[in-house]
Amino acid sequence: MAATVFLVSPEVIILGGGVMQQAQLFPLVREKTKQLIAGYLETDELADMDRYIVPASCGGDQGILGCFVLAQEALPAS
Repeated sequence: MAATVFLVSPEVIILGGGVMQQAQLFPLVREKTKQLIAGYLETDELADMDRYIVPASCGGDQGILGCFVLAQEALPAS
């Protein structure tokens, strides 16, 4: 996770999938990420880890919804 933060510097990290349906993992992931970053990078996003690393909000349908958006974008404009 820390490597992603250093390399890409995303505005938010959204974690989904079966394992991440365990809400108790989010505080652990946030804390470990903060430890690994170890103050090497300071951004507004990293100041609030609860808003930086978040669960997926599409009810587990993010994969199919993403496919739908890609299919829509591939259709010629009418």
